[in-house]
Amino acid sequence: MRFALIATVAVLAVSAASATDSTAAIGQQQKGKKHRTLRNAKAADAAAADQLATEDEGYWDRFLQNEVDSITSPPTPSPTPPPTPIGECGVEIESTCEIAMPDGTEVECKDVPTEGPEECGDRTATYCYTITNTGEECGTVIKADRTRTATPPGDPEGTTTKDLLDGFQGSLSLCPTESVQICEEETVSTCEEVCYETSVDTEIEMPNGTTCEDTDMYDFCIDPGCKVDVETTCKVMMPDGSEAECEEAMKPTPEDCEDGENMVDVQYCYTVENIGKTCGDISKLERTRTMTPPGTSDTKDLLPLLDTPTLCPGETATLCEMEPTNTCIDACYETTVEVDATMPDGFVCSNADEYKVCTEPVCIVEVESSCTVAGTDDDCETIESTPENCGSTAVEYCYTISNPGTVCGDITRVERTRTPPGDPEGTLELLRLIPEADRADFCPGDEITVCETVVIDTCDDQCYETTTYAEVTMDSGNTCEDTDLYEVCVNPGCVTEVEQTCKVEGTDVSCDAIPPSDFEQCADGENMVPVEQCYKVSNVGPTCGTITTFDRTTNGETRNLLEGKPANSLVLCPGQEMEICETKVINTCEEECYNTSVEVVITMADGSTCEATDVYEFCIPPPSSESCNVEVDLACSTDADRTEDGSGNCDVIVPIATRCDNRAAAMTWRFNGGDCSQSFNIQEADKFVCTDFQGGAPTEGSVWITVTNAKDTSDIYFDGGVLVGDLFTMFSADTNDGKFNADSIFSVYADGTKDVLLQESSVHTSCSQNLFLKDKFGGVQLLIFENEEGLFTCFIGATYTYTLSNEAAANAGAIVEFTSTTNGVVDNCLDDLPAPGIVPPDTTVIVDKEILIDMTVRQTYDTTVFVKAQTPGGATCSNTATLSFTSGNPNLPSFGK
Repeated sequence: MRFALIATVAVLAVSAASATDSTAAIGQQQKGKKHRTLRNAKAADAAAADQLATEDEGYWDRFLQNEVDSITSPPTPSPTPPPTPIGECGVEIESTCEIAMPDGTEVECKDVPTEGPEECGDRTATYCYTITNTGEECGTVIKADRTRTATPPGDPEGTTTKDLLDGFQGSLSLCPTESVQICEEETVSTCEEVCYETSVDTEIEMPNGTTCEDTDMYDFCIDPGCKVDVETTCKVMMPDGSEAECEEAMKPTPEDCEDGENMVDVQYCYTVENIGKTCGDISKLERTRTMTPPGTSDTKDLLPLLDTPTLCPGETATLCEMEPTNTCIDACYETTVEVDATMPDGFVCSNADEYKVCTEPVCIVEVESSCTVAGTDDDCETIESTPENCGSTAVEYCYTISNPGTVCGDITRVERTRTPPGDPEGTLELLRLIPEADRADFCPGDEITVCETVVIDTCDDQCYETTTYAEVTMDSGNTCEDTDLYEVCVNPGCVTEVEQTCKVEGTDVSCDAIPPSDFEQCADGENMVPVEQCYKVSNVGPTCGTITTFDRTTNGETRNLLEGKPANSLVLCPGQEMEICETKVINTCEEECYNTSVEVVITMADGSTCEATDVYEFCIPPPSSESCNVEVDLACSTDADRTEDGSGNCDVIVPIATRCDNRAAAMTWRFNGGDCSQSFNIQEADKFVCTDFQGGAPTEGSVWITVTNAKDTSDIYFDGGVLVGDLFTMFSADTNDGKFNADSIFSVYADGTKDVLLQESSVHTSCSQNLFLKDKFGGVQLLIFENEEGLFTCFIGATYTYTLSNEAAANAGAIVEFTSTTNGVVDNCLDDLPAPGIVPPDTTVIVDKEILIDMTVRQTYDTTVFVKAQTPGGATCSNTATLSFTSGNPNLPSFGK
């Protein structure tokens, strides 16, 4: 078959306009849509520029603990413009096929008439594929792939594929209802019986990137009219005159092959049928039979034996031949029969059939396992084990493989699997223990034995199951197999365990970890503590039994724990357990030791018994004469002149000024990093301009920052390397009376070479336009400015005063825990304690901790302080205090940019 792309590609439009006009209209529509998209994008950018974002101010909480250098402001996301509506996407593809006949007519490929040998020949098939935009928007055809399969394969062979868009220069665009037709030619022969299946896939893409697709199928077959079939059957003629299928009758029994030969008559029959449309003569009928092994072949011409060589449509002819066969030979017989039919006009068609049958002489392999105690002839089943004499015992497993069948073969697999795993573990491949010479030609009557020695634990109640598998493979490849299961069980008899626990009732404190009572607890001479002591007995043996003894003895006093227990609750089977608990009260103010032993006996049904004991001892430590009474108080204060009433109280701090109204001589900024979208200020658009390069400033690592006078870049306010999160201070030069010029340029470079500019901002720094503390301009943020009116910062210093006392205590308390938590932020204050961190009796320790209050946000500060102390003898005490106050400038509306 040959292919040719038809050069003419028609663009079909539903309107009356010509194809050229339609194509032009498509281009105009696409250009108009691109212009509209650009205009919409500009409008969306303008809307985004006017959108005011509200700053999230909650992140200033972390300033409370004087961690100014750890603040990084969160980015303010830009508003997202609304999407431009896009219509639905739709595409369809349809395939057609026509064949040009010798008389000049065009016939649909599916309707091609049958032609004789003189009329048939090569024909040109024209395939056409019409792609139509069925959607609501113009789109671009991005895929048009054709796949064709010829059965049976012709020329080109099998399956071929083609990209139908290869013939187009540029893109193929279609607007709604418009179509494009792509055609190709292929040469097919009407003299061959071939079926052609063609599938074509297309995909169209909308302006917004969405795609849709469609698939179409077209298939047809060429029928030359001449068809012939042949079929082979096989029967065995049984001695009683009956017939049997070869697959079943060629499987002899061991008795059939006692003399090495079992001859049977095998009848092969061949049926020829005319399945075409025209009468014809059978011109060839040839049979070839191959015997494997050894691979010898025999060919025979069967045509002279055919009674009716002429067959019309639907007619059949059958002939048979007899073949004596020895079924005791392991062999396969493969028969191939070929047939040709010749029509009156000389046209020839052919067919063939294959049939294979194998003799299956009986292959038998047997495997048997045995086990003896190593070094003896005692069977493993005689092993006796008791709890007193159990231990590791070596045993020898032997595996005997024998061939009681009628044919020889090779031993190809021997393995054993033991459960539970022993030593060696799991599955063991035993074939390696058999010499290679003994594995081959394993013939009837042969026998091989392999052995292994393993160690089993007779103290465990276990049954060891050993499964042995053997396989023999005959010359034909057929196999036979056998398995054997051998079980050895070890029963050590009755086994029981008992254990006891003791805890302070309602807690996880073990009795041997009871702390000493302190001075106050033992003021009256006693401190009674309830303890719960539990005793658990388990049957870990292989047999059920009854608990007949369960005694507990504490400091010489014995109690029968079985009193009051119903008899049926005393029977324990393997894996079961029973627990008995009792509660007693002890005086922790008296130094005493408690020794408890528990004894249990289980009796089996045969009268045998097993027993177990457990001992538990704990001692009460002497009471401590020490005591502590540490308490804590918390207050917050600042400079009195900063408060409304002069008290210095943190909740009446006078609001601060945050706006810069006079030109500054120095400003301190934080480099937060990030792109221009981080900006948060209300300066006019002509006063603040920010531009990102190379993706903007990084959010980690270091950069090089240069700040200059916008009018004279040689007037440098700051020039140096800065880490993300660090502060940097810029100072005005002498060129403007020691004050910043109206506008300053902030340039952020990748490094000190200044070769790579990442961000550049123009900021109005003369304070004549809106400039507030905390304003953000790209990656930098204003924290401090200084002018003639003084130093202005976002924060006011304050002091947390912690007062620790130990009133009415007998001993000094070493502070072991000291934490202060404000609005969820935990501060460990242990390092703020004056050395040695001890509060003596009737003494007060003052700890002052400097903090910063963010005055730009009015918020409530809730603080909880916790302190814990411990005396030299281990007595502890703790206390908690809370403080809550509100501070900061009154909240005003937030503006973002």
